Amino acid sequence: MARTDQIELNAWLNSSGAADDSWLAPDKPLGRIFTLEHYEHAARIAHRGVFSNIFLSDRPQLIISEQERPEHILDPVALISALLSRVPDIGGVITSSTTYNDPYTLARQVQSANLLSGGRVGWNIVTSWNPAIADNYTAAGLPSRAERYARAFEFVEVVTRLWESWHFPWTEADRRPGELYFGTPAAINHAGTYFNVKGPLNVPLGPTGRPFIVQAGGSDEGISLAARYADLVYAARSSREGTKAFRAHLHETARGYGRTALPRVVAAISPIIVSSEAEAAEQRRQFAEELVPSAADEARIARTIGIDPATTDRTRRLTPEDFQPIGESIVPLGVVRAKIRLALDKGFSLAELARHEIQPSLIGTPRQVADFVLDWWLDKAVDGFTVSPNRLPEDLEIFVDQVVPLLQATPYYASSYEERGARRAGLPAVQRV
Repeated sequence: MARTDQIELNAWLNSSGAADDSWLAPDKPLGRIFTLEHYEHAARIAHRGVFSNIFLSDRPQLIISEQERPEHILDPVALISALLSRVPDIGGVITSSTTYNDPYTLARQVQSANLLSGGRVGWNIVTSWNPAIADNYTAAGLPSRAERYARAFEFVEVVTRLWESWHFPWTEADRRPGELYFGTPAAINHAGTYFNVKGPLNVPLGPTGRPFIVQAGGSDEGISLAARYADLVYAARSSREGTKAFRAHLHETARGYGRTALPRVVAAISPIIVSSEAEAAEQRRQFAEELVPSAADEARIARTIGIDPATTDRTRRLTPEDFQPIGESIVPLGVVRAKIRLALDKGFSLAELARHEIQPSLIGTPRQVADFVLDWWLDKAVDGFTVSPNRLPEDLEIFVDQVVPLLQATPYYASSYEERGARRAGLPAVQRV
């Protein structure tokens, strides 16, 4: 069946870009990543490209060295709120953890930002997996994956019920017969394993509905959480076949929860856009020569995906029998599964997988990058992409000015926000099970 929807594009706007050396550009001040103007400039570029959302990932820890830029600096709620007050139309995704937050506080923050922006805010649900983040909070170490997800399910249930706990009559037509002027606030009286919350929330549901929900779940628990609650799901980097299988499994699970409005799936890309096919070929050759994985790189990816590098021929094609159960990995299980699926689908050896991990995967002309986006979308592998520029704002601007017009020349990508429509208006209540 032909697609009748449109390609979704989101812009990842963290720090100076995805490349570790992006912060140290010799012609730019280091302090730019702490300024609103830096992010506003990038958000306006995304707006010019009719992107659906700007997206801020988050890990509340400082990582900084000569080799790594500080990636997660400003609080996402504060930054998204400031950006959407200055840039119209585009949505903003706030990442916030269920492991080290309080549901009432988070529900209030996100509902407030959504209300004040006219219904343009989404919450990206994460279950923090890094022990370094746990060290910044009062928790006694990092909880197990099972405990993190059990808490997450209850956390999201509380938040979504709080969002819907005060229906304010925004127009006279919204007021029910005999209802008071302030509508119908109602306590949720939640009593659970992790939280006891009476409610209602002191911020009403906005006239455009609840905030939209985003998730990136690849483990069984993560897929279940996304299938039950999410409107948009980020897929870990994998092959087209692996991503297509992930989307199909997610949709099947969502239907099991009785959902008819299925989650949209987006994958991340960091394209390197060049002027000619000859230049693209030369770039690939240079990267192949310069970015050669070390023995330590191979050992690291082997441990991540459950392979013993000491007993595995690094040049032999990997098979399903090579992979052992991962258990409590510091790397999210969905990322591990995506890497395993990629290795098997592509027929990689351990050496080839390690090379793939450190080399850019999408180098091409604007036409080639546009064709890549269209091919995956038309094949129903994804519903769109999160563009993660290696350098902000330069690489995002190149994508918007050179690739987006090619997408807009097709029926599959909007030329304006009016054409895209008010997609988020009146989001349904979360399915209860």
